[in-house]
Amino acid sequence: MLRVISLPNHRTRCTSCFTPLQLTSSRLSQPRTSYFITPHPQPAPNHSFSKRLHSVWQTTSSRSSHRNTRAVSYPNTSILSFHSHHSIQTMAHHPKRTHNPRAAPQQAPPRAGSASNIASFVVTAFVATTTASVSYAAYYCVTSLALFSTMLPTANGEAIDEKNGLLFQEQKKKDGTYDYEYVGFDTYPGIGLDDGTGVATPEVKAASVKVVSQAMDAAGLDDSGIIKNGDGEHITLHPAHPHRSKCPIYGCPYLPLDVHYEEEAKRALEAMKKEASVDNIKSLKLIGNDSVLKSSGSEHAATLTLIGYKGGRLIDQVNQDRALVLSPYMYWKINNSAGSDQSHKPVARLLGAFDGHAKYGERVSEYVAKTLPALLGSKLVEFDATKDEDGNGDNEKENDHKIARLLHDTFLELDATAPADPSGGCTASVVLQLGTKIYVANAGDSRSFVAVHIVHPDGKEATTSVIYGTREDKPHIAVERERVEHMGGTVYLPNGFLATGQGTTRVLYKDPTTGSTSGLAMSRSIGDWDAGNVGVIPDPLVDIMDINDIKKNIIERLNGLGNGACEVGVKEVEVDPANGETSESQCVQYTENHIKVFAISATDGLLDYVPEETIAKHVAKGLYKTGVEEKENAKNGPQTTHPLTACENLIYTAASGWQQDKGGRYRDDIAIAVADLG
Repeated sequence: MLRVISLPNHRTRCTSCFTPLQLTSSRLSQPRTSYFITPHPQPAPNHSFSKRLHSVWQTTSSRSSHRNTRAVSYPNTSILSFHSHHSIQTMAHHPKRTHNPRAAPQQAPPRAGSASNIASFVVTAFVATTTASVSYAAYYCVTSLALFSTMLPTANGEAIDEKNGLLFQEQKKKDGTYDYEYVGFDTYPGIGLDDGTGVATPEVKAASVKVVSQAMDAAGLDDSGIIKNGDGEHITLHPAHPHRSKCPIYGCPYLPLDVHYEEEAKRALEAMKKEASVDNIKSLKLIGNDSVLKSSGSEHAATLTLIGYKGGRLIDQVNQDRALVLSPYMYWKINNSAGSDQSHKPVARLLGAFDGHAKYGERVSEYVAKTLPALLGSKLVEFDATKDEDGNGDNEKENDHKIARLLHDTFLELDATAPADPSGGCTASVVLQLGTKIYVANAGDSRSFVAVHIVHPDGKEATTSVIYGTREDKPHIAVERERVEHMGGTVYLPNGFLATGQGTTRVLYKDPTTGSTSGLAMSRSIGDWDAGNVGVIPDPLVDIMDINDIKKNIIERLNGLGNGACEVGVKEVEVDPANGETSESQCVQYTENHIKVFAISATDGLLDYVPEETIAKHVAKGLYKTGVEEKENAKNGPQTTHPLTACENLIYTAASGWQQDKGGRYRDDIAIAVADLG
């Protein structure tokens, strides 16, 4: 009997258990091993510690010693393949970083365009006028103005269009498959406008704590992210988490269950696959009300996880990954004390993945998963109210920039208030859907994807393609390395990296607890305050897409509009020149009903071993169940007919990759969240 209970410290402990790498499967008739959990007390997170905030808005307005040696066995994942781009590391793979809360901030040069710089130019020009020749004074005034003109507000070296209400410098981007164009921007202002080191002042930290507290209160949650008057604090991995039975005001989040170590979830997933016969595919459309799986997914969304193994004793293994899906995301109910009718609001969804690292990374990822929906939702409520009052609701581009700013501020406030002391941080990869608009915000090396599933009009075949993926924020990227080195940090490059691209680059820092040099394998994250002293920031990259535009662009390409399009209802006759035989083909037309758009967020524990296209295609099978491949492959055993079973298969495939690559010495935590967007 495998059983997991809630632990205040977010850890799973056992007194007699096997290594997380040695997974068994009832499908293979392997024996199971008992897994007992014992509590391990530790102090609750202290929210009065030093926090940091680093914001562009400040520049304008505010600113394995014990391992079981039995043979390892995984469930049959022959329908999937995994890949590995890992290589032998010269630095420890885990933890990803440690923390120095007392590191002295590096002094940055004066902010471009600041009042002090302007004043210095004016005073110097005045002195030159009164003490030197007229020609010299004129020369200095001209050169001073020229220098000042180069110090106007910019983002990444380009001027911001403040006159038109645009807050970021847009970057035009294009999908390589269907040539769909979209916009994105880096919310970090660039080192020219960065007046600090990434570590917030005490005043900004205090302000962030107040903002977060107000947002949680408006959502009916206490400061720990639990519904007020609830039954105490639980972690999101546990099946008894109160949000699974009593939903927050903004909706019930789908929260990840462990595919192997939560016995009830494991049995339910096995039952779903056994029922997945060709004649009984529809039986999996609904999860029973008495199933634990109802809190982790539905027909249209799902999230699951698997704890990793990082060496040492089994009782000390901790799952630091978190994920969530809110579908629907009813943020407009936050602080709606008047009970006004909000039925006109367009559909909204929120999903994300958060990969914790360092000693207490699970505290940070847990905090972000609990706090993000309320904090972002409260900002969206204010945005909606302001938009209606100003009457600027039709200015689409300006509104996009404002929502990107809300995401940016949310990331920075989470960073400033996270329980990251003495050592902890996490990635954050978030997808927000508002109506037909998709906003993706990413900081760190977890990733989010937007994909399309296209069914041929005759229903006999379907294709799935990834049309968008977030960037992995790695220290070797030119702009990231420039910022780190500008702030006094050092980027570690493995031997031969520049020639081969193999290995993991890191931001180096000195661990004050050990005195040794450690490294963080990313250039942006939430928490990690000590790394903020040397250039690691929480500012996300934000990209914006429109579902209607995506479908319109694909339809035009598939129907050949403007490029010899066929006429509907007209048969085309083709003649084979070799034998003179003729064949007829019916012109078909794709419509919006043939195209589905969905999103995926996942941690690198999955992405390191399963290609993104494989992930998308497998998720699409679970979400849309066209039946084509199910019928063809029924003889091979249970097929994917639900988003939850699709996620489970992907997780086990990645786990097999870790096992084969690392030989049981290490496996990262794995988490995935998926949702249909329409």
